Amino acid sequence: MKSKKIYIVLILILFIFFLIMFCLFGIDNIKKSNIRTTIVVGDDTIWNLQKNKWTSSSRKDLLNWKKFTVFTNNNKLGDYYLWFDDKWYLFDEKKNPVNLDGSLLAYRSNVDLNVLDFSLEEIEDFDYVYKVLEDVGLDLTNDFTVSRHISIDFDNDSILEDFYVISNVFAKDFDPSILFSIVFMVKDNEIYYIYKDISTNHGFNGCKPFFTSFLDTDLDGTSEFILSCARYSVQGQINMLYKYENNKFKIKISNQ
Repeated sequence: MKSKKIYIVLILILFIFFLIMFCLFGIDNIKKSNIRTTIVVGDDTIWNLQKNKWTSSSRKDLLNWKKFTVFTNNNKLGDYYLWFDDKWYLFDEKKNPVNLDGSLLAYRSNVDLNVLDFSLEEIEDFDYVYKVLEDVGLDLTNDFTVSRHISIDFDNDSILEDFYVISNVFAKDFDPSILFSIVFMVKDNEIYYIYKDISTNHGFNGCKPFFTSFLDTDLDGTSEFILSCARYSVQGQINMLYKYENNKFKIKISNQ
């Protein structure tokens, strides 16, 4: 009789344990697996998220006359229909054309994605920049064509993190022997590398990085971000979706 009671208590404990685990992780996983999202970046990139898996698509025609939430240059423009010919065009509810001026980001989803506002600022304190240049073996006296940073709470911990973009690509007033583009984050005085491209200058190589958007695509409270990289016009633009996992930045999907 006593052993039967112990058996019942053990079953009850196991049931409560699995119920708690399901509430903590199972429901969240089910919600994430049900997210269906399409993201358009510029004229060349279409990403689809379904069942926790990202895939790329080249079928722009499948998005014609589909309504998207549209951003240009990180500013929300509104909800409009997309149409692709030689590039993307926008139309309102009455099929009137809408002016699209700037870098396009558009998404269509069964959930409301949280898109963070941010602004690029010129770097004033170069201490971390010099640490990075020294770490990768570059001359500290290098000139820059880009030296910007963003302060943003991308992981929702109420503390601003600093994202830095430095590059000497597309120089006009100087001709460096080494081209570099580096993107990194500083959190709690620690440097986390995101993107690093260093190569000998061959005249038309190199890629100038910039942030397109910070947005929470999987509703976990931490924003992913789209880092784009501009090459010479004939080569097109690289777009990469980054996620912060296990104290590292990983590319979830790109158009390359």
